[in-house]
Amino acid sequence: MATIAEQIAAFEAKRATLVTANETIMSKAADAGSTLDAEQEEQFDGNQADIDAIDKHLTRLRAMEKAQAEKAAPIKGKSQDEGNQSRNGGGQQIIIKGDQDEKFEGQNYTRMVIAKTLARLDGVSAAGIAQQRWGKSNPNLVQVVRAAVAGGGTDGGEWGAELVHIDRYTGDFINYLYSRTVFDKLPLREVPANINIAGQDGTATAYWVGQSKSIPVSKADFMDVNLTPLKVAALAVVSKELLRDSSPAAEMLVRDSLVNASAQRVDQTFFSASAAVAGVSPAGILNGLAAGTSAGPDVEGVIADVKALYAGFIAANNADGLEFVTTQSLAKALGLMQNVMGNFAFPGLSANGGALLGDTLNAGGNVGAGDLILLKPSDIYKIGDRGVEVSLSTEAAIQMDSAPDGASDTPVANASVVSMFQTESVAIKVVRPLNFAKRRASAVAYIGDADYGTPEVTP
Repeated sequence: MATIAEQIAAFEAKRATLVTANETIMSKAADAGSTLDAEQEEQFDGNQADIDAIDKHLTRLRAMEKAQAEKAAPIKGKSQDEGNQSRNGGGQQIIIKGDQDEKFEGQNYTRMVIAKTLARLDGVSAAGIAQQRWGKSNPNLVQVVRAAVAGGGTDGGEWGAELVHIDRYTGDFINYLYSRTVFDKLPLREVPANINIAGQDGTATAYWVGQSKSIPVSKADFMDVNLTPLKVAALAVVSKELLRDSSPAAEMLVRDSLVNASAQRVDQTFFSASAAVAGVSPAGILNGLAAGTSAGPDVEGVIADVKALYAGFIAANNADGLEFVTTQSLAKALGLMQNVMGNFAFPGLSANGGALLGDTLNAGGNVGAGDLILLKPSDIYKIGDRGVEVSLSTEAAIQMDSAPDGASDTPVANASVVSMFQTESVAIKVVRPLNFAKRRASAVAYIGDADYGTPEVTP
């Protein structure tokens, strides 16, 4: 009888085959400029029904796998390989989930990227590399690589494509990426891309009206939002030697090169006053707002600032579901403030956030210095999550500059570039489709010069 891990790998491979078949059907129809004929429609719908059934069964299998892993425990004194197994009362072996080998979030996905990259570099099978490097400690990873890589990496044109949506570790990597941003922690309202949304900016006014009297006209302000997919992209260059280093430290460096730059850019733009750049980047949520002035660095000043931030939301009858955002240093300073009795004025706050006067406070390293922001997440739209795309190249020529001037539509002939082939390097690119916009102008308010906990200077 196949183990649960083997069943999961087999169903994932079957699912990938069905998805590919449906993509082929749709591509043929698109090339012909027609809809699906009766035979194609029947085949597509049948494949989709099988995919849905597999997804439900995979959920059940993974729940069983998790339950077995939690129930089983390694035998003390055993080696690592032996410790991956234990015996129950009847003597039957229970395999503990091999993913316990993961030393940091997103490691298995990073290993998928490394295996595929080295396979391309050395002209060998990605599954073979995974088996050689992690076969004993993480057999599940090997199964996933084997199921995801058709032909073992021997077919032309197979390499260099995006590595997303092919393995069950992608979600773990995306979760890690999203955990690095305050933007993704906020419960913003998701909307479809390329859809025009008309909304009301402010409330209308109703009146008591006497008999036979004219009803006053209520003035309501309206605005519309249309979010087209833009993209945040990060490009990192790592050496082949680093990729061949199998230590967790090297793998963590590769993961961080995939994540950090794009995560920083998302928060920096979202919590800024920057104007939108057509076709490139959205406006920051502070754009068009006037920063409030802090009432002071002491406890009374904090309370006064919170009241001032709330005033606009209360006036708009829109003061529920609000959250604060500030820098990590301000969050920590707030947590350390004491009242006249020597007690912490805002207990539970730390550099990681917490609660300020009853509302959630989020802290991040890419929020503007001195900014204490109050916002209503449900009044800020973002396009529905489309995941991330990870690509790699060993032949690309990269302009090694944080402000490159080259472009495909306006090429620069004299741009200084570095060859990945010549330097024995690999370029890794992360692209995330993204866009956001305020639903109404009153969705955000902020103090721009907060400096809590700093003693006031007497003139």
